[in-house]
Amino acid sequence: MSEDAQGRSDPIHPPDTAERSVVVCGTAGGVGTSVVSALLAEYRAATSLGGASWWVDAAGNDGDLHQRLRATGDEALLRTASGTGLLPAPDAAVTDVVLHTWRFGAVPVVDAGSRPLTVLSELESPELRDVTPVLVVGPRPDLLNRAREIFTEWDQAGVLERTVVVVCCQVPTLNHQALTQMLIDVVSGSVAGVIGFDYEPVLGGGTALDREAQRGFAPGSWNAFRDLAELTSGRRA
Repeated sequence: MSEDAQGRSDPIHPPDTAERSVVVCGTAGGVGTSVVSALLAEYRAATSLGGASWWVDAAGNDGDLHQRLRATGDEALLRTASGTGLLPAPDAAVTDVVLHTWRFGAVPVVDAGSRPLTVLSELESPELRDVTPVLVVGPRPDLLNRAREIFTEWDQAGVLERTVVVVCCQVPTLNHQALTQMLIDVVSGSVAGVIGFDYEPVLGGGTALDREAQRGFAPGSWNAFRDLAELTSGRRA
């Protein structure tokens, strides 16, 4: 970042690409935030961005996604077989992480963990006005009720209207369709989009998520990631 004659730093802008940077938050722990964010970055690497697609682990937890994705190479920036760069940043602010990736011409998907109220002030800032927020919700009545405050706070801050909501089903026997439709009915017109992820046995196994494992995904899972990629692209209407 260069400085002008007054000693001020020039603003850092996102790379000139149709894909928008993304910050993913879970409304609670264990709803699938890390997996959804990492696989969105993988999908973008495989379909549009190549090595410019980075997944940034800023959740602040001990995660194993780099192992499940079979990433290799430099520990400072591992790479998956699809080309996704994996950047660990457990102690960094989300804004700092996003600006850091932009310096390298990368388009990040940031896993912000289950800190939607903490991250909200950063998503309101001018630096992140071109970033698409994603909220991951579990399709259980208790989780949806606990998410009410989050939706209210994000709506009052003016962030909800540019947010994509992902309803991620992680229990094979749970019939989430009715709850997903209820959520869609409630937030329709207030958010940028709502996507439902059916239970995916490969994800439910809790093991490898590399390119070979991804070949076993159900068609519906690929359709959901395609829809999520489209909703986080500047090409959409």
